[in-house]
Amino acid sequence: MFQTTKFPGIFWYAQRTPGALSENCYLFTTGAGNVLVDPLSFPDATYAQVERLGGIERVVVLSAGRQAAAREIAERYGVPLISAPQHREALFEGARAILLLDQRRAGEFAIGIPAQQVVAAGGSVVGSPAGALSLPEESEHANGRKAALGLRRLLREDPETLLVAVGEPIFSGAYALLYHALYARAGAEIHRINLDELEFRDERAEQVQQPERYHNFDAEVGFVIGARKLGYRVSTLPPGHYFCPLHVHAREEEVFFVLDGEPSIRTLAGTVRCRKGDFIAFPVGESGAHQLFNESDAPATVLLLGRTEAFEACYYPDSDKLLVDVGSPLKGDRRSMLLRATPDLDYFDGED
Repeated sequence: MFQTTKFPGIFWYAQRTPGALSENCYLFTTGAGNVLVDPLSFPDATYAQVERLGGIERVVVLSAGRQAAAREIAERYGVPLISAPQHREALFEGARAILLLDQRRAGEFAIGIPAQQVVAAGGSVVGSPAGALSLPEESEHANGRKAALGLRRLLREDPETLLVAVGEPIFSGAYALLYHALYARAGAEIHRINLDELEFRDERAEQVQQPERYHNFDAEVGFVIGARKLGYRVSTLPPGHYFCPLHVHAREEEVFFVLDGEPSIRTLAGTVRCRKGDFIAFPVGESGAHQLFNESDAPATVLLLGRTEAFEACYYPDSDKLLVDVGSPLKGDRRSMLLRATPDLDYFDGED
């Protein structure tokens, strides 16, 4: 039978055989219909449970060994079977395909659900030994080290939870466990990536509606190569575009380095036009207020580097907003709150 998980709408089915690793599949319930991922053959009681949960709207198969069961269930319900999506293709509500490079078969992919920091990795990673992760045998790949580096697209998602097809899923601390598995296979090469290997995309546009002038192309760097205390990414801004609103950090000091073009930095003390090779520091507090934009007639590319803090407050002067990030959820699963900064409230306001 499917078990509930700590995530509302994500159910886990485990098929256990003595002396063998568990085989798993997952059911995601969404407003647009339920999605079955990496299906197994089910007894009648499990099919009845699936019906009670609302049936199945589509089947997604990540692992080569699950193709037959996936076809059978897709035919049973008369629903689409997805086995070869494009990279970053939307698979269901809040979930996108992550095409994995240099794996055992062409087109191998995972599923990323960024809002919950969940990745469904199929058979690309094994949930063994208990409480840890390992990779398939190196002999299964044409080049084991290259295959490990190809899985850094999973690190890019900064996963907290990793759902695997074989072994035990990881429901907490998945990034660190995945990083150690990749490092064990690829060594120090895991920490290096070239600018021409980065994946640029308009990541925010995949998640939220945003004003046209804020569209730009970012590449995450830090998560991909194992960074945890420093955050870094590279952003390319087309002419006339902005990276972010004007803002002030309370804890996270930053520095930008101009790789190409002539971006501008707006501050509370005026606007600075930059050129290739410039470093620009943003201390915490009012003097470090900044907004990166491109008023030139050519693209501009900037490396953005800063400390990462679990607890942070960020003020937006133009809109009088305050963003508060906390290490542990305060309400539901919310770790961030974006609030109006004024009016200021009395300490006992609303406590009568």
